[in-house]
Amino acid sequence: MVSNFEFLEKDFPVLANFGELAEKYCYSDSNSCLMKLGMIGETIVNLMFTYDRIALPQDNTAVARIDTLVREGLLTRDLATILHGLRKVRNKAVHENYSSVTDSKNFLLMAYGMCEWFMQTYGDWSYTHKDFVMPEENVMIVSVDKEAEEKKEAELAKQAEENAANAPKVARDERKKQANKVANQRPKTEAETRFLIDEQLRMVGWEADTENIRYSKGVRPTKGRKLAIAEYPTNSTVGNRGYADYALFIGEKLVGIIAVSYTHLRAHETKANL
Repeated sequence: MVSNFEFLEKDFPVLANFGELAEKYCYSDSNSCLMKLGMIGETIVNLMFTYDRIALPQDNTAVARIDTLVREGLLTRDLATILHGLRKVRNKAVHENYSSVTDSKNFLLMAYGMCEWFMQTYGDWSYTHKDFVMPEENVMIVSVDKEAEEKKEAELAKQAEENAANAPKVARDERKKQANKVANQRPKTEAETRFLIDEQLRMVGWEADTENIRYSKGVRPTKGRKLAIAEYPTNSTVGNRGYADYALFIGEKLVGIIAVSYTHLRAHETKANL
């Protein structure tokens, strides 16, 4: 099977390599898959600083670097949320030995979307979107030389940084215009849209996790908790097939319903009645 990330091979081989490995690790070693996907996010952030000659923040952490790019107008809130998600799941994989095939598949889609945006903003501006094809379970790595893998990654990362440093400078306003145009036009999967909504809900105090906090998994309104319960059943026979995408409960009291439009798979099409 040809890697979905092959389109990066010419301009950004470091990202193509991380993406191809992540695909192969998805089912057989999802822990390694999540680490490779996290490296895609980190590499994109670092290259953006180099391409646009942006000074690193004084508190030079991964969080501060992403937030700096937001303030510079180069990252939209949605893209920053995905980058933070990739950062967090990588940390969890590294420090807690976390693994999840479901997360691997969802973050593969989001990392692919980030790479397409990066290509259209820092590589080939004429590149057009191609649908992601999820790897089959028989596409996996059985054995691997980790030392050789890490050596290749380091060499590709060094070359990518050198290429970025020597690339012709693009005017900041021109880059911002292209970055935001591509971000606003890019398609989003249902998995990404739900991830973004989960994150937005958590930021304002709700317990939200589409995969686990859902009615079908036995989650019910509970005293003392603010729950955003996914796919909550309703009496409706129209719209979302008799369930609400999210039902918001404070304790046992229903205070709102969120219905998501997936017609164009864009988070800004979310309709909320809070």
